[in-house]
Amino acid sequence: MSEDNGDADNPAPVNGRIKQNKRGYGDFFSWPVNRQLEEWAIVDSLKESLEKANAVFFNALVVRGRGNDPPDCEAVLLDGGKLGIEVTELVDAEAIQAHKNGNTGHRAEWNRHKLIKAINARLKVKDIAKNIKGGPYDQYILVIHTGEPVLNYDFTFPLVSNHFFQYFNVIDRAFLLMSYDEKYRCCPFIELNIKTSKG
Repeated sequence: MSEDNGDADNPAPVNGRIKQNKRGYGDFFSWPVNRQLEEWAIVDSLKESLEKANAVFFNALVVRGRGNDPPDCEAVLLDGGKLGIEVTELVDAEAIQAHKNGNTGHRAEWNRHKLIKAINARLKVKDIAKNIKGGPYDQYILVIHTGEPVLNYDFTFPLVSNHFFQYFNVIDRAFLLMSYDEKYRCCPFIELNIKTSKG
């Protein structure tokens, strides 16, 4: 995978495009110049945080590339199985629009109901077996990343930790990954509770 860095002695072109394409809200994980690199970096951030928590379960992460998704990435499970990894974003569309309209001080408000509803929406959209390319996968996970200013670990964990999301046909595990937090010195994550059967 290659990254467009502009001229080695003059990185301004790429920096200019990044600045131009940044939406200015909730875009901690955004890398507008290279979407594939962005997806790889998001999953790698999760892997680093899993390692910090002694909970890592995969390695050999690769991006599948445009036209070969979903899933966005593949990896090897520590037991040797094949892992499919899909990446999606959780962000408040109204807050983005407010920023585009010049209201740069606006921050979306979040509560338990709104957050669980938004997570459910992302899970359902990505749980469509006929869309999946590649595989077969021994395990399939969804990484939901968010740069929402309010959704840090300390605020978010109590809202979702006791909630059980419905059984899904494709998604075996799902993680909510938050922006870098100086308190934890990583991008904190929460593994969502997903029912393992339809019952």
